[in-house]
Amino acid sequence: MAAIFKPKTPGTFPIPWVVAPGTCIIVRGMVPPCSKGFEFNLQCGPKLYPGEDIAFHFHPHLTEKQLARNHYEGSKWGTQEISNSVPFKAGDCFEARICCACETYKVEVNGKVVCEFKHRIPACKVTHFGIEGGIIVDKIEFVREENPNVPIPNVTPIPKGMCPDRRIRIKGKTPPGCKRFYVDLQCGPKVNANEDIAFRFDVRLDEKKVVRNHCADSKWGKEESDGESPFKVGECFEISIHCYQDIYRVKVNGNCFCDFAHRITCDKVTHVVVAGECTVFQVDFDPPEQSAPRPC
Repeated sequence: MAAIFKPKTPGTFPIPWVVAPGTCIIVRGMVPPCSKGFEFNLQCGPKLYPGEDIAFHFHPHLTEKQLARNHYEGSKWGTQEISNSVPFKAGDCFEARICCACETYKVEVNGKVVCEFKHRIPACKVTHFGIEGGIIVDKIEFVREENPNVPIPNVTPIPKGMCPDRRIRIKGKTPPGCKRFYVDLQCGPKVNANEDIAFRFDVRLDEKKVVRNHCADSKWGKEESDGESPFKVGECFEISIHCYQDIYRVKVNGNCFCDFAHRITCDKVTHVVVAGECTVFQVDFDPPEQSAPRPC
């Protein structure tokens, strides 16, 4: 835990670690009687608006009795989300808690959840907490949960097995010193055993490439490694693997990266394995959707 007492506002305050699921920012203070509103910004740098991208903009408008949320990227605001109620009153003290989860930021005010905001900018890009407007702050606390991440190696069963139109998403980060990690779609639950692997996605940061392959009857097939690696040490990533009738299509951070033709039928795949030198925040599955692969 780290704390800042009676900070001067407006101002920005460095967050003492990489923001990830489990990170919370707690603000205790008072709304002055004359306040028209104020802003909390989880932002990607130290400058006040409009100097930095803002991953999460939390803005209670007291006069309009509205609670606005948004993000700001590339000098443009995104789509605003508004609630027609405000959990703050002029003249009252408050405790606000902003917590980062895998998919969202969740905000509680005086112990009650008031909103959630889906990530539009990766949380790990957030470096500073900004405060502006009509507010008096007594204390800012930065806290984080112990061991909020998925243990590695991680073996996750695929609900009802793999099938065409199912999508798997892995969210994580490559920590400093990371050389390699991999994702396996395999035909059984054992790690480093004699399970067939329908698709290995092998990220080799030390070689600046991503190798794709399969393994059947303890024998590896022909490697594929074309394409410039989109992974960098110290950065967050989201890997999306979409199963189609004939291929797996992989996107990294929303961008098409590669296709891998089935060498083992997808109905034999039962588990996802993530192993190596990476931090994993989340592994999840989208329900099958009827769709045809589109060119990247």
